[in-house]
Amino acid sequence: MYLEYFGLKKQPFGITPDTSLFFKGAERGDILEAIVYALNSGEGIIKVVGEVGSGKTMLSRMLTKKASDNTVFVFLLNPSIQAEQVLYAIAYDLGVDVDESKQSIQVLHLLQKKLFELYEESKKVVLIIDEAQQMPLATLEEIRLLSNLETETEKLLQIIMFGQPELDEHIDTPSVRQLRERITYSFYLSPLSHTLVETYLAFRLEKAGHQGRGVFKQSAIKYLTKSSHGTLRRLNVLADKALLAAFLDKKAEVEPKHVKIALQDGVKEQNKTRTSTVAAALSVIAVLLGVGVFYWLVQFEPSDSSMAAKRIVQQMPAASSVSAEPQSNNTLLANKLDAFEAWKQQTNKKYTIRLLLASSDKASLVETFLRSVRNLGDIERLHVSQVSSEGNEYVVYYDEFSQYSDALKALNTLPKKLTQSSPYISAIPK
Repeated sequence: MYLEYFGLKKQPFGITPDTSLFFKGAERGDILEAIVYALNSGEGIIKVVGEVGSGKTMLSRMLTKKASDNTVFVFLLNPSIQAEQVLYAIAYDLGVDVDESKQSIQVLHLLQKKLFELYEESKKVVLIIDEAQQMPLATLEEIRLLSNLETETEKLLQIIMFGQPELDEHIDTPSVRQLRERITYSFYLSPLSHTLVETYLAFRLEKAGHQGRGVFKQSAIKYLTKSSHGTLRRLNVLADKALLAAFLDKKAEVEPKHVKIALQDGVKEQNKTRTSTVAAALSVIAVLLGVGVFYWLVQFEPSDSSMAAKRIVQQMPAASSVSAEPQSNNTLLANKLDAFEAWKQQTNKKYTIRLLLASSDKASLVETFLRSVRNLGDIERLHVSQVSSEGNEYVVYYDEFSQYSDALKALNTLPKKLTQSSPYISAIPK
């Protein structure tokens, strides 16, 4: 509906994975290349972890396009499949005629024979497991046994597991220790920062045919980043609805009020059935525009990492010891930056909490934030990096955790002063 209005040839923010709109930023392109390399190396099991809507399905589809023509893909899309059924499912996808009355050892023999035939035809077989965190441990162990099928030089079957962060906890179970030891490559899909959200939106719009000036105002991009938590699926949904709201409002650019309308519509849709019509959704948006524009214009104030830091400054007592040092003397920040690489290399844990993101010109605000946390007694738990590939931004991380559940528990109990920039769990950067 809004395509012609914004000069677009196709929908830029659909949630169905479209490989022509694959975004290589946020290390997605590098991870894709690394997976292809790992497949070509022919050894071990590959694990890809990301939050819901982080782009795992898109990555798997890109893999089918990027892999060599002699690659045969088998997809296990039903994570609840039982161990006694999984061999039948894989054999069926490879065209092996198996009778359900056959014993699993017989099916395994037929499957091995088929894999060897494909190997002699110079074909590489890759098994992709979707939503692996939901797969029963017994099924994962059965699949692990398939990784034992090999020639003298390479595996007959390679395995890629795609899953949410809970997958790491799942495979930490002692009963599947051998599976965990077979994983030779692990990749994590991180959320997009504000800078990358801006790049992503521009990339998608350009691919959809947009030319000329940007469509999203900076304040709207900041609001989208905060509201989506940097996950691609939610970002696509909100961006699509915000474009529609801007179209109905006859605006040339998407403003924060349009993002807020998209959020309001999302809340309403959670309580609707799947049979809701597009016309009904549009009428809701129209009503919201008619009655709420003034409220949004007056009340809305976009928030980002730097503004959260400013609020912390405002909340600090006037007689605080922080004011005893000049803000230009960013000693604590410098020390944390110097210590970051050592911390990253020595830790053997997997998760951390991303507390704050600030642009390179906000060093004094980051310094003030660190000092305020020092007053809480938690300064040793903070780690700071400077990410050049994302616009030379400061990223502040909190603590380190072996289990996702431990990180989630810590996130839910953080002091209020540490939660003003919508912190979230992420993998420790490598």
